[in-house]
Amino acid sequence: MRAALLLAALLAACAPTAEEPATEPSPAAVEEWVVPASIVGEYRVAGIDGEPLETDFGIALSITEETIGYEPRCLGFAWTYSLEDGRVETRRDPAYGPQPAPGGGTVTCLPAVSPQHRALAVAIDAAEEVRRTPANAVELRGGGHSVTLFSQ
Repeated sequence: MRAALLLAALLAACAPTAEEPATEPSPAAVEEWVVPASIVGEYRVAGIDGEPLETDFGIALSITEETIGYEPRCLGFAWTYSLEDGRVETRRDPAYGPQPAPGGGTVTCLPAVSPQHRALAVAIDAAEEVRRTPANAVELRGGGHSVTLFSQ
């Protein structure tokens, strides 16, 4: 009985009073981002352009020291990049995508891809900065686009 009263008193002491409403994190606290020294890793795409990726499939994105990419790379979903102090510059990797065919013409792969695959490419093309969010996600953003990534 005594332990129950002590627990109730402790819980009451921690709860906000009528004069002291519960506070939510300030917008400034939500926007506290950390500049990562490296973004190398394997990620799942959690969101594109501020919207969650709510599909019956996932998109895995790989980042090495020099490249960013996801499948099907043969459609050009591959970039080289540079990262310095949170500023990122992406460039489509010319080794992927349509290739010249012997004797002229172009050779490309023709897998079906979702609109989300294409929207992801647009967002990576536009990326200008990289930050780690308070939720420990990596976010690339720029040009009105964004990509939210969580480690796998």
